[in-house]
Amino acid sequence: MAANEVEESSGEASRKTKGRGLSIVTVVILMGVEGAGIFLATRMFAGGVPSSSTAAEEESHAAPAEGHGASAEHGAATSAGGVAAQTEIELTECRPNNKMTGKLITLKLRVSALVASAEAERAKTLVEANKARINDRVNFVVRSAAPQDLNEPGLETIKRRIKHELAKVLDDERLLQEVLIPEMLQSGSGL
Repeated sequence: MAANEVEESSGEASRKTKGRGLSIVTVVILMGVEGAGIFLATRMFAGGVPSSSTAAEEESHAAPAEGHGASAEHGAATSAGGVAAQTEIELTECRPNNKMTGKLITLKLRVSALVASAEAERAKTLVEANKARINDRVNFVVRSAAPQDLNEPGLETIKRRIKHELAKVLDDERLLQEVLIPEMLQSGSGL
């Protein structure tokens, strides 16, 4: 009789173990299928190939085309690696508001730019001469920005729009190589 009880309890234990193992396997398979589905959906909607504007920007930062960028004719200084030396210049510090979400958000923003070292003095002179216009354009871009643009990790859209607006103000498309936003603090109207 004791042997029968031992066999019955070991049989129940093995069935419970098999049931648990089957449950774990089922959960793992379902998670794998779900992950693959999310990956495929993201790939399909986001697209795997960069857009032409993104690819063009990456190419312009990677290696200047012949006749553009760092060459002895244009007087741009180059480092030992052949890449044009750059200088950071402070453009503005401002506190624009944004109401695009339906509630007032105040931002504290510092904007700088990278320019070729050879163009640094000319860039500083232009920035100083156009301080109010630069402030106006930066405020315009931030005031009209969509909420998702303000929440991008790298602020790529805001930087691209600021660079475009400042190129018009400074009347030089190539002067500002890259716009930097080293500080952007957001606060709501109730804070």
